[in-house]
Amino acid sequence: MDSGMLSLIGILIALLILVIGSMRGYPIMIIGPVCAAIVFLFSGLPVIENMKGAYAEDFGGFATSNFLLFLPACILGSMLGDCGAAQDIAVKVGNAAQSIGGKNAKFWVLMGLSVITAILSFGGVSGFVVIFTIAPICRSIFKKLNIPWHFVIAVAVYGGTMWTAILPGSPAVQNLIPIDYLGTNPKSAPMIGIICALSCIIFGAWYIWFMLRRNEKRGEGYMVTGALMEKEAGELNNAILEAKCSNLQFIRALAPSIVLLVAMNVLNIEPFVSLIIGCIVCYVLYFNKFENIGKTFGAGCSSTMKSIMNVSAVVGFGAAVELAPGFEYLVANLDKIPGPPLLQLCLATNLIAGITGSASGGEAIALNVFTDRFLQMGISPDVLHRIVNISCYGLDSMPYNGSAINRLNYTRLTHKQGYYHEFFLGALFPFVNSFLAVILASIGIV
Repeated sequence: MDSGMLSLIGILIALLILVIGSMRGYPIMIIGPVCAAIVFLFSGLPVIENMKGAYAEDFGGFATSNFLLFLPACILGSMLGDCGAAQDIAVKVGNAAQSIGGKNAKFWVLMGLSVITAILSFGGVSGFVVIFTIAPICRSIFKKLNIPWHFVIAVAVYGGTMWTAILPGSPAVQNLIPIDYLGTNPKSAPMIGIICALSCIIFGAWYIWFMLRRNEKRGEGYMVTGALMEKEAGELNNAILEAKCSNLQFIRALAPSIVLLVAMNVLNIEPFVSLIIGCIVCYVLYFNKFENIGKTFGAGCSSTMKSIMNVSAVVGFGAAVELAPGFEYLVANLDKIPGPPLLQLCLATNLIAGITGSASGGEAIALNVFTDRFLQMGISPDVLHRIVNISCYGLDSMPYNGSAINRLNYTRLTHKQGYYHEFFLGALFPFVNSFLAVILASIGIV
């Protein structure tokens, strides 16, 4: 058998193991190296030497390049949660949405809760942890208005990951990773980002309205999917259900996020420095609200290590795939994909993110593998930045995606009960939306 074909078979076997292992809940820190070794083995490459070389180098390279982004971002998210700022934002916006009332009260409440999630996410709280703040508020309001519990997933995905991370200026890691590869900035290709974000906002609102109407016709209420949540609700942070928030508290809660965004996008301060400034502002405003600031920092550090190590394990696997003759064959045939180079980049990023189940991992691999190729074609780095940023949020939300599993587990929902919201809002439409980004770039909109 041809060595290239044998190598390709090895890649496919490794990907299958990666997908099945992720869905079964095995740690990516174990699956990644194992799958890399399989690729090296089938490619006829020295396994031990390349694990110590190519795999370890790309693993460490990604961690080194992005550590200063992940650390303050995760610490800020931890601080906003522990000091009460995130809860104040949730309470204020939730109450405002509920007060609208009328026959469309349920829809407007879901929109208000989505706004809460968006504010938290755009302000620095990761989509992975925002569910811990939003779920208790959702539970209280859903029970009162008899809204089906599974809509908590729609709220978390719509407000937390569907469009906030692709907005120009977003502090999301996926909007910052391309900077090191392309020398760009968080506001790159602003019109593409804004238009694509608006399309997500419009579709997401329509989807939630449509699904809510469908569930109402079926007569489905809170308890159909919320029974287990009620049984185990003691694990939720129910203290925020009785919390009040004045206008002054609300402004103070938003201040760290506002300062962060202004520093990064108006003053053009380095993203990691802007994140640190946001942390400092949060501490100055809430220093007397932290029960144990050391524990808060520790939680942020733990989140940093978990996030960056998992993504690095996937990036290391990408390094193994890059060396394989089978991958060289695939890259050589990219030109056979119909359409312009940007379409090839869009599809490649979506596929890699889908294979790895990670937006960050898929984005980093795509940038590492394809950046030079497309820059040499004369494509603008700003356009590449935004295309990859938008495309990595397409097929990443597969059933084995870590954030999707985290949201379902925390809200006590099964894949059957709640994953379809993840699929439509977190995978299908963002995948389609990435083609809109390509079209916009192709007609000269930047």
